[in-house]
Amino acid sequence: MCRTGRTTRCAALPAAYSGVPRPRRQALPTLAAVILLVAAVAAPFATGVVGARSGPRSTHSFLPSDHVTTAAAQQPLPRRRVAASNPAIAIPIRPSSLPVIPRVKLSAGGAASISLESADVTVSLDPTNSLAFTAPRYSVLGGGPMSALDYQPQANPALQAVLTVSGAAAARQQAAALQAPAIVIKDVCSNFSIAVTNNLPFQGIASCPDAPTTVENGPHDLEWTNLHTHGLKVLGDNIYVGGRPHSLGVAPGATLQYTYPMGGSPPGVGWYHPHQHGSGGIQVPTAAGPLIVPESWLPGGLPDLYEPASKAVTGPFNQLLGIMRAQPLELSTILRFDALWFRNTSIGEPDDDSIPFIGADPGGANVSPLLYDVLPDGTAQPKYSNAAGRDWGLVNGAFQPTITLTDNTYARWQLLNTMTMKWLDLTFQQVLADGSMQPADCSIWLLGRDAVPLPLLPRRLQSKPAGAATAASDLILAPGNRADVLVKCNTPGTYVLTSGAGPFHTNYDACQATHCECFGDVAPASFGLPRSANNLYGGRELGAAVLAVVKVSGRDPSSKAQPDLPDGVARAKLERFAYLNHAAFPQPAVEQCFSFMNAQYGGMCGVNNELFPDNIAYVREGSHQVWKLRDITFHPFHLHESPIRLTSLPPCATSVTNMWQVGDWVDVLLLPTCQTGCPWEDAGSGGGNCGAPVSVCDQVKF
Repeated sequence: MCRTGRTTRCAALPAAYSGVPRPRRQALPTLAAVILLVAAVAAPFATGVVGARSGPRSTHSFLPSDHVTTAAAQQPLPRRRVAASNPAIAIPIRPSSLPVIPRVKLSAGGAASISLESADVTVSLDPTNSLAFTAPRYSVLGGGPMSALDYQPQANPALQAVLTVSGAAAARQQAAALQAPAIVIKDVCSNFSIAVTNNLPFQGIASCPDAPTTVENGPHDLEWTNLHTHGLKVLGDNIYVGGRPHSLGVAPGATLQYTYPMGGSPPGVGWYHPHQHGSGGIQVPTAAGPLIVPESWLPGGLPDLYEPASKAVTGPFNQLLGIMRAQPLELSTILRFDALWFRNTSIGEPDDDSIPFIGADPGGANVSPLLYDVLPDGTAQPKYSNAAGRDWGLVNGAFQPTITLTDNTYARWQLLNTMTMKWLDLTFQQVLADGSMQPADCSIWLLGRDAVPLPLLPRRLQSKPAGAATAASDLILAPGNRADVLVKCNTPGTYVLTSGAGPFHTNYDACQATHCECFGDVAPASFGLPRSANNLYGGRELGAAVLAVVKVSGRDPSSKAQPDLPDGVARAKLERFAYLNHAAFPQPAVEQCFSFMNAQYGGMCGVNNELFPDNIAYVREGSHQVWKLRDITFHPFHLHESPIRLTSLPPCATSVTNMWQVGDWVDVLLLPTCQTGCPWEDAGSGGGNCGAPVSVCDQVKF
């Protein structure tokens, strides 16, 4: 979380959303949003945000076993790394096809074993733009292979690549890749287990557990770990299981067994990742994977969950379900966005973006043995090299891979943003000869977010901030967000999937924290920061990050063009799931207000002006909670097990984009629309107090 002193820094904030304040920037404005929180906890708790467990009381439980093994004391690592000691992974550079993320199926009572291990990673565009470092990564064994019987559609050759890269093939592919496989929970109303073994090297310094009464904020104990999930409604997915100082952690050499009793849940994409306090920032960017509740578990298929919104839209409704059946959620294209944070300042020192990833300032006890040698005088010598000081964005473990689409034909994508430090504003662009970009004739339809379908779907995404000439079809993803979308491009050609070329950008005058920065944006020259490696494309340095190349080929003349889907032709029957049936929640609701990550303490790490762990939220088990949130434009708000329902939104969100609407469910909420859609107030939130006079971005006009 945070530590105070000369500067205030954060690491391993809830989930992996580590953020670092920027004292050089001005105070943030206030953003007010009200969310409906589904439910309740068994006891008071203290987290960096508020970790309420939602839904009517459930029989779900979380049953961690004791360690199968415990960490034995080991000698500190030698100062020089032996190159052959870790698997060597060369990041593919602009491969001609998108790497397929393997799928591993867990059936009823199934089990998987996850190993967190070291890998030597290299990525190189040319001698001046290259990176070499050692990173934690997940390797997954167990489960079973996916097969055509898992989703029961008609034979679809386009899906065979997904089906063949599974089971033993997944293990072989994993040996040479950075990304972890997707875990597909095949039988939802059952139990499954995951055992996590920590095979990272023991940290030979500052590795004794703290006293149970202390909490150290900032990067520390960088080789300890645990496991956390997003998108599963399983009561008791405790982020402190295996987390020091609250319990004995998963030290190097130790194994921790997790058993998840899982009830009925709508299909959707979650993710699994480490959540050890102090080390999440360095582990998550390279150790995470999708966790999928498949559509194939629905006993009656898609009609169990979806119905026409009205009789007038039966035709488009049937068209939508036909597309979804042909491209089942669990076998559709996964795009996982990872980031390698090694950005340097103009004087060659790690930028504050990079510190949660590489550890504390070089020197002292809190540096990662994967990335530094600690010298006898107590200073640290980097093992990694980053010639240009850039950061790097990857898609499925590759740099700027090519994705192939067919014109006027829908493709279904599952997008997962595991970047821990920045949000994404994704658009399709055409790069012109002079290096400028113009929007491509492509659109994005949202089907669901954060493992919950939209109440009415699809929604053709459109954003038009103040001053924009035309609306753009863009997808906004905060760290940890997932999105189930349809994409369609209407004109054959070569385009790029970018972040930073769309309607939203960073307000560098007001942005105080890393999370309020859009990946791909170009910082003012006074910041002395390089652009990301992804801004390099076509022999030029662009003004936005290219995450993937998109080649749109002409369809077969015998294939008809698929017409644009109207909005809201299907209604999701979310009330069939008790924790989403908000109309049945107990009344009256208990209202609370939280100023989240406000301008106090350098703009970070405070909830209602208190630092972790002093910020305690009290929630009665089984109660219906309505929370008013403020100051969430620059750090994601999230609970650790429960989705939340939006009951009202500020005009600066709803008037400039339809990315969020009242009634939507999310489990990670970041509203960067105020970066460009609202006036900024010097007073910010009035110090972060919920009762202070504020501007809530209600002056937006087009």
